Amino acid sequence: MKELGREGYCSVLFNFRGCGLSGGSIDMHGWYDDLCAVVYRVYNTPGIDPSAIHCVAFSAGGAVAARYASMEKYLQSLLLMATPENFRDILPEDPLALKEHFLKIGVIRDELFPPDLSRWYDDFLDLRPGAHLPFVSPRPVGIVHGEDDETVPPEHAPRLFDAACHPKKLIMLPQAAHQLRKDPRVLPIIKDWLKQVR
Repeated sequence: MKELGREGYCSVLFNFRGCGLSGGSIDMHGWYDDLCAVVYRVYNTPGIDPSAIHCVAFSAGGAVAARYASMEKYLQSLLLMATPENFRDILPEDPLALKEHFLKIGVIRDELFPPDLSRWYDDFLDLRPGAHLPFVSPRPVGIVHGEDDETVPPEHAPRLFDAACHPKKLIMLPQAAHQLRKDPRVLPIIKDWLKQVR
């Protein structure tokens, strides 16, 4: 992010609830609220041009950002990294199995969470970026995906691309896995994207 700052961009990097140093547990409804709060804060920060807010989102965060951008007009462009076109293809069919997996990897931090397992699980299934992207138009949408993504199948990327309206861009990264944040090719892609859409 320091490199973006040196080029004149003000950037905000945050973790959704349940991830990194953020409290709480993974919850797609909560993640939507998190993104709303961050964009609202940025939009109302003195010195920030409210007509020049762009979003770069990773994985499930991209799914949340696609829904948000389809309903709100604060974001001027959307760059999705390793984002699923839907969750039905990638989640276990048993909600309890998903909860146990998330407990194991530490993104659920409370054994009693969620209070309503079925509703919590359905919040994942209700996120369908492929259905949301047409409503982001005419704002630009970029899709970046690793050809060796082991979490979100690479075929999700062209589905998202097909769903989005112009202007749009698709980049498939050879030999790239799911965690694109760790790929050194991603920062130059972000910089080029911001130069194109600003």
